[in-house]
Amino acid sequence: MKPISLCLIQMGKKGLELVKAHPDVVPESTLNQIVLKSMPMSSKEGDFSSSTADKCVFESYIFSVPGAERNNIATLVAVFEGSDYKREDIRRFFSFTVTELEKNQMVNIEMITKILPHLYEGLSKEKVKIKISSVVTLEFDFTSEKKSEEDPGKEFAVSMQDDLWK
Repeated sequence: MKPISLCLIQMGKKGLELVKAHPDVVPESTLNQIVLKSMPMSSKEGDFSSSTADKCVFESYIFSVPGAERNNIATLVAVFEGSDYKREDIRRFFSFTVTELEKNQMVNIEMITKILPHLYEGLSKEKVKIKISSVVTLEFDFTSEKKSEEDPGKEFAVSMQDDLWK
């Protein structure tokens, strides 16, 4: 599920523009396609989008960031070499990250640009822990999320079976 890159894209004065890609390994022509496709025309805050660019597949999460005159729209994008990734995990992770930053009034382009390398590293390891300030720490563990999704009835039945066969 390791992405090849994470990108931050925002609506600029001339349209969609790439703020940062980490690591910067995606060819410029592919990045240009990703920038254009990352935010479909009817996108709004909280929407997810999936698309392809050349041989890459990407997931994006659209969110708003406060601006001086009005709120702006931006997107976090995970770029993969193929479709061998868990879409729901990426979506849950992006949503969690932006929601936690919003709760602490820290969702802005500068903050997300700063933590983008840490988000990439965490996605690669399937465990994220980023200390943003003395009060705010982002923690997300993909493996614990998978465990909590399992059927609790199944877990009970397995433990019952273990008890019976002792």
